[in-house]
Amino acid sequence: MKILVLRAATWPFLATFNIVARIWTLFGSTSRRRALRLADSDTARQARRATEARLRAIAHAYAESTPLMLRLLVVEDHYTRGIAGWDLFTPVRPAYRVSCGMRLMAYYSSPLPPAETITQILDAGEQPLSGIPFTHDTAREDRRGELTHAGHNLTWDQPGSPIPKPEQPANANRFICEPPEASVGGIRRRYGTVFALTLPPNHYYRIPR
Repeated sequence: MKILVLRAATWPFLATFNIVARIWTLFGSTSRRRALRLADSDTARQARRATEARLRAIAHAYAESTPLMLRLLVVEDHYTRGIAGWDLFTPVRPAYRVSCGMRLMAYYSSPLPPAETITQILDAGEQPLSGIPFTHDTAREDRRGELTHAGHNLTWDQPGSPIPKPEQPANANRFICEPPEASVGGIRRRYGTVFALTLPPNHYYRIPR
C-alpha cells in the first residue's frame, strides 16, 4: 500500500520534471541553425584558415627535415553546438554557444627502412629550434610502433597491424583529403611502410555563453 502511495506521489513530480527538462534543453541550447551560422562567420573563417595553415606547415616540416615523404593530408573540421544539461536536478548551462575544432593527419612514406627512418626523425628532433618533439630520450618511454610527445602521435605499419585508412567522423562538416586520389592502401602498395602523423586537435574558435 505504501509503495502505491509513493508511486502516486512521485509520478506527478517526475512528469513535471521531464517537461521542465525538455524546455530547458530546448531553450538553453544553441540551435543547429544558429551554431552553423556562428561557425561560418567571418571571424571563424579567419581563425580556421590560420589554424589550417599552421597545421599544414607542421606536417610539411616533418617532410623537410626527415626522410619522410608526404603522400596524403587529411583535414577534419567540425563544430559543436552548446547543449544545456542537468546535474542531478540542477540545470547546467553549456560553456560555449559553439566550439569549432580541427584535426590534421598526415601520411608519409620513406625510402629508408622503418628503424633507420625513426632514428633520423629522433635526430631531427634534437636539433636546435626543431618543430619535431620526438627525441631519443622521449622515445625510450614510447611503445613499439609509436612515438607520442607534446600532442604529436606518429605511428607506422607493423606486421599484422597496418595503419588504418582515415574515416570521416559523423560530426565533421569539412573533411579534406589531398590529393583526393591518394589512399593509405595505395601508398603502401607503391612505397611500402606507411607512417601516420596525427597532430593534436585544435579548438580554433569558441563563443562563450
